[in-house]
Amino acid sequence: MGSNALGSQFEIGIQFHLPTFRNILLPEIVKLGHLAHSGGISQLWVTDNLQSRNPYVVLTALAGRVPVKLGSAVTVQYFRSPVDIADSVAAITELMDGREFGLGLARGNRNTPRLVKVAKPVTMLREMSQSLQRLLNGHAVRFADYPAVASYFNLMPDASFQLNFAPRSPVRLYCGGNGPRALAVGGACMDGIIFGGTFQAVARTGHMDALMHIAEDAAVQSGRAPLRKVAEIKLSVASDGRAAREFVKHSVARRIVALREEGYSADDYRKLAIDPADIDRLQESERRSGDFDLALVTDGMIDALFVTGSPAECREKLAQVTRMAAHHGFQQLMFSELGPDLGQGLRLLCDKILPSL
Repeated sequence: MGSNALGSQFEIGIQFHLPTFRNILLPEIVKLGHLAHSGGISQLWVTDNLQSRNPYVVLTALAGRVPVKLGSAVTVQYFRSPVDIADSVAAITELMDGREFGLGLARGNRNTPRLVKVAKPVTMLREMSQSLQRLLNGHAVRFADYPAVASYFNLMPDASFQLNFAPRSPVRLYCGGNGPRALAVGGACMDGIIFGGTFQAVARTGHMDALMHIAEDAAVQSGRAPLRKVAEIKLSVASDGRAAREFVKHSVARRIVALREEGYSADDYRKLAIDPADIDRLQESERRSGDFDLALVTDGMIDALFVTGSPAECREKLAQVTRMAAHHGFQQLMFSELGPDLGQGLRLLCDKILPSL
């Protein structure tokens, strides 16, 4: 496979978005990991979705077979206790020959409240990150010091807990929450941030500068090193560019509506070449039927969130995205979803897109 020209400017990662991979068996996911490694990809990330394969099982399979950095992007703070996360991550590092593990944390997506109780999201994020830092650094924790976490996971407040073994590779914590309060926690308590699948829309509407300042200022005030920044780039590439665009419509519908739920205005949507009335119709279709009418997903919605189309079309769009990522100080581009044929999408990314940029 081709060499990675972008590697001189950005580290390149791939996110295995497990809902997209639902029809691919774990041995095939490992083969895709080998394919990514041969194409110059330096880090593989795995999502955390309760209806999909357990991310730490997938990461274990990859750790023993694919010689790249790994990570969770992102572990949902309500799905797994810090005890479970810490012992899973520490065990996986024993298979990694010293390569870094990136541990992303966040409250999850808009479906999380439909599956579990979402209590005190900012406090939970802070306590999860602080307790995990201590556990993975070999220290004991008193659950009473993390009352929200202890209550949520029924941990005995008076208990003190410490792993009886240590990670064998560096573990770096990343904040996957992208709202102002979450980013303040990320800057104060973690090593980096992962800006999720709305990266392009947030940058194009002019909101990214303020959000990055929140995280960076918190890091400075806490005396932490400069934050490592990872941008999730939603990508769908195929030889048939129309098929690549059709493939992303459900993902686009969920994410473009979520922006309004997070406070995006009509003017924000207009900056993205989206008619706010089209968002109204999309939301109404979900209210009526429980799912989105994908015929209502417009080209503007797709282009606001995804790099998509044929390799040539993706190269042109990705050139714009890389300029935005560089402007905001991101060090890694993490490509997610890839296309209707995941193997073909990965090959086209590594062979036809990245080397030309």
